[in-house]
Amino acid sequence: MRDMRHENLNLYVGLFLDSGIFALVVEHCPRGSLADLLADSNMRLDWMFKSSLLMDLIKGMKYLHLRGLSHGRLKSTNCLVDGRFVLKITDYGLPMILQSQNIHRPEDPQELLWTAPELLRNPVRGGTFHGDVFSFSIIIQEVISRTLPYSMMDMPAHEIVERLKNPPPLCRPLVSVDEAPTECLSLMNDCWNEDPIKRPNFDEVFKQFRGINRGKRANIIDSMLRMLEQYSSNLEDLIRERTDELEVERNKTENC
Repeated sequence: MRDMRHENLNLYVGLFLDSGIFALVVEHCPRGSLADLLADSNMRLDWMFKSSLLMDLIKGMKYLHLRGLSHGRLKSTNCLVDGRFVLKITDYGLPMILQSQNIHRPEDPQELLWTAPELLRNPVRGGTFHGDVFSFSIIIQEVISRTLPYSMMDMPAHEIVERLKNPPPLCRPLVSVDEAPTECLSLMNDCWNEDPIKRPNFDEVFKQFRGINRGKRANIIDSMLRMLEQYSSNLEDLIRERTDELEVERNKTENC
């Protein structure tokens, strides 16, 4: 695991096992997880920014699958974002590590919302390639709508899991057609197909997603400048808000 090197994989530094504590030591990503970024209402994300994050995820998963390793636990909380807004996948290989240490973790229904229906019915330790593609489709929904998985269903997680296990009818997130390019929504639907065999692999996903922006390759400098402008705007708003709060407190102090 430590020998795996890719710009979209979070680096494994090692393992920590002492005093009954078992932990992974990984590279620190200062911007937290993808879930954190999406939940931050102060962070403005245009489609180019969102598509850049998704492409990072696709490239990282393509690398893992080409080396014969499925993730098995792919979700927005284990996709980290570094200081340059590059997405890095973490927790890959974790099921094998837990199995080697004979560690069993009870699954919260909320944590199963990214899991493919066939794996909910018949769990496979370490997951499958097809199952990772399904998990990716749920992350697409999160990125497009900036909402939690299936949040528009207004149902508790355990009920959603049961519906996923026992179709029909099929239970899938609802995404507005005006929130992303039609080709992206079509790819998302292909990736959460009930039949695992009919889901595209990540090599096919990469080729399809690369052509979504009308075949135009975004200039990396333009993209970075756009992200820096958005980040600067976010900081300016935050500074203005804090300045207003400070002014209010100063006036209170002077009036005492």
